[in-house]
Amino acid sequence: MTTTTPSMHAVPDRTDMVGLKGVSEAARAATLASNLAGAARLEAAQRMVLEFALLEEDSEEGAEEDAVEGRKAKRPAYARLDPTSRARDHLVAACQLTVWHAGRMVTAAEQIHTRLSHLCEAVSRGLMPEQMAIDTACRLAEVPDSIIEIVEREVVASLVDDLEGGDRTSRTALDELVEQSVAKHDKKTAEDEAAAAAKERKIRFKRSRNGMASLWASLPAEDAELLRRRIQAEADLAAANGDERTMDQLRADVLTSFAVYQPTQSGAAGSAAASGLASDGPASAGSNFAGSTSSGPQAGDAAGDATDATSDDATDDDIELGEVGVDPDMPRPTLGNAAAGGESIKISVIAAAAQGLPNRVEFVRGSYSSYEWLCRELLESEDAKVRFEIIDPAPGALDDPDRALKYVIPAKLAERIRLRDGTCRHPGCQVDASKCDVDHVIAFNKDNPEEGGPTYEWNLACLCRKHHREKTFGKCTYRTGPLGELIIVTESGHRHRTRPKGPLARARDGIRKAPRIWHDPRQITMCEHGAYNLPA
Repeated sequence: MTTTTPSMHAVPDRTDMVGLKGVSEAARAATLASNLAGAARLEAAQRMVLEFALLEEDSEEGAEEDAVEGRKAKRPAYARLDPTSRARDHLVAACQLTVWHAGRMVTAAEQIHTRLSHLCEAVSRGLMPEQMAIDTACRLAEVPDSIIEIVEREVVASLVDDLEGGDRTSRTALDELVEQSVAKHDKKTAEDEAAAAAKERKIRFKRSRNGMASLWASLPAEDAELLRRRIQAEADLAAANGDERTMDQLRADVLTSFAVYQPTQSGAAGSAAASGLASDGPASAGSNFAGSTSSGPQAGDAAGDATDATSDDATDDDIELGEVGVDPDMPRPTLGNAAAGGESIKISVIAAAAQGLPNRVEFVRGSYSSYEWLCRELLESEDAKVRFEIIDPAPGALDDPDRALKYVIPAKLAERIRLRDGTCRHPGCQVDASKCDVDHVIAFNKDNPEEGGPTYEWNLACLCRKHHREKTFGKCTYRTGPLGELIIVTESGHRHRTRPKGPLARARDGIRKAPRIWHDPRQITMCEHGAYNLPA
């Protein structure tokens, strides 16, 4: 007699299925329950701190009574136990956490229940995942009391709005959101925080598996951006010269090559020759300036390529091995290096009215530096040639009716869309816009262009290749708004909403409050209370 065991992956009978909408609703209900459970854990953590504080008070009172009666002296300071630390240690076991995670939970719990009323309300209603609540509270704990109320209100409102649209904000985006709000309401605090953070710069190495090691660095944004451009430029050069290594491998090898350099040469030239990445023909290095300046609080993305001309007479005898250290001859990327080849660096400047924030250079990937840094780099660079391009932030500024019925997207318009979106526009996707396709949201009809989606800014969005395929071959419907809002309606009937997060989008905060914005009948529109309507 034989028996058969049903497979875990067996396709269920259609009569037993509750349908896609039912499954989606079950997942949403489970998520709400998880969020509420997280809120309960945070409340328990705060109550645990209070309980340990009461125990400590009782112990102090008992010690004082004993001291009065002469039985025992009052406990010394080193013998007193911190209620926060005791609560943390108990949560390690109670919630199966590491000491670090438990410490963050306690910090968040105290902040949420004693200082952050807006976040407390959102958490108690189950609107925010537990880990996001912890990250947000720990980040807001660093904000001064003088501006915490207004900063917290702005940050929490933005996070909840994104979550309700199905788009979870990343930790990096959360940090940027808080930084921008602090800078807007207290310039001095923002400058002090930046100065303090710069003093904490560090590089760490950690042994990994299979004979590998990982490198982690925390650097000032401007230095990190210069280093990124230098590494990427030399990797691009090697790839253009036919190197068969992957781009990831090339970037890693470029970084490693910085340990081998020519002290007699300067700038990118010495490092490019020493790296050995371009062995055929003249060596050269390029650099992309990935930032932009703004006349107001917002900033933009700059694109542009420049090439370094270097000597091709370097030989193995010229290469020295040495320890990487502080040395005036050590190659260091600068804007001058990028322009040494005679080509100008294009810097895109978003024309925005001042709203109280300092001028600043904002890099594509979200970090930023001061406007003074940009000026210093330009002045100290020997032969830097810079070409500024003013970008009008108004929606549709580059729309051309003569190109609207053509499928090919002009390069400047595609660059503008990437500048607006920042990342892939699918909810929760953080693929950088530079690695995304610029896609017609309402599909372009090649047979009858007048019936399809036009090549206008409002009908274009950045999608990574994976989500581009999902849009093209899936069953969801997609619609956009005049400022780049994207609504996705799934097969189950649920709506997800994302807003663009790039520098150009941030420059449009004032436009968003305008009473009327022109829109195409096929666009989504915004109601007075902030909800979105889809066209009939």
